[in-house]
Amino acid sequence: MIDFRYHIVSLISVFLALAVGIVLGAGPLRDYIADELSGQVEQLRAEKDALREDLDIAEAALQGRSTFLTEAAPQLYDGVLEGRSVAIVTLPETDSAVAEAVEARLVQAGATISGRVVTAPGWTDPAEAAFRAGIAENLVAQLNPAPDASTPADEVLAQALGQSLTLRDPGDPQRRSAEAEDILEILRTSDLVTESSSVEGPAYATVVVGPNDHNDEPLTDAELAEAEATNQSHLVLAAGIAETGEGSVLAGVDGGAGTLLAALRSGSEADEAAITSVDSVGTITGQVTVPLALAATIAGEGAQFGLEESADLVLPGPVALDLPDPAAFAPGPVGADDQSTGDADGDQADETNQSADADQSADADQADG
Repeated sequence: MIDFRYHIVSLISVFLALAVGIVLGAGPLRDYIADELSGQVEQLRAEKDALREDLDIAEAALQGRSTFLTEAAPQLYDGVLEGRSVAIVTLPETDSAVAEAVEARLVQAGATISGRVVTAPGWTDPAEAAFRAGIAENLVAQLNPAPDASTPADEVLAQALGQSLTLRDPGDPQRRSAEAEDILEILRTSDLVTESSSVEGPAYATVVVGPNDHNDEPLTDAELAEAEATNQSHLVLAAGIAETGEGSVLAGVDGGAGTLLAALRSGSEADEAAITSVDSVGTITGQVTVPLALAATIAGEGAQFGLEESADLVLPGPVALDLPDPAAFAPGPVGADDQSTGDADGDQADETNQSADADQSADADQADG
């Protein structure tokens, strides 16, 4: 049994420990602890100042690089897109400031911007697949060239959007054809596209601008599956647009699984051959590359350009483009090719007969003489 003396000893021990702590804290240990804490604070302050200085140097270097590229771009472009109109298509969740920066670089390279359209989320929504199929069925009759009967609906819509931006009026090739205007109106009223700047005229080439966000954190399996499905739909769109006009470029990022260009560049060789791309579109380096990549594509030298490991080349080689022929993008009404061929054959036959009659008349006059 614990007696009273045990409690007295315990209490005395506690008070002795408190007294020793107070004496040491107020005496020998006080200066040591204070000096130790002061040294740590000074070290942290010095590290913070060094990091701030490094950050300032990095920001100044980045600003200097941006200024250099901005000033050097006109000399780098040398009017490579002079005489060409370009339409811009932006995908959902694309930063409008990035799209505007790409547009500014295209203008700097000599291009005129015919308009900018934005695809709506409904373009890739699986729940609206039946609705899109109905719209595609209604558009087939207005497409020139028309897709095969077996072409999936989303491919038909992609070609339709491209043709709505590039087809020209046969009577006035500097204007969009009536079919092109009708197609875009149908896509607009179906809430599949909106216009961020009105489409004023036909384009010779197109640029598709995608999101510039990287995945900072790993995606869950469900998020990754959804992102991959959306990316594949956008690649179908980019490939369909690339079939129209004289060239097209897809600008985005390759930030690993779930990003648009990662899906393109990790896919089949056929996909990569069909679509020219530029990564790092959120940086001035990527934005400056877009017009050069578009010129390379028009010249038949498309590839995967950019700073990521998945790119084929950092920068396209120099190209010299001839001025485009507007009549080449004015095929006329759907089904007119066969008729125009027949008319041309008839005209040629008439010219042959007229030539033969003239020769016979000349021979007769010579005989009379």
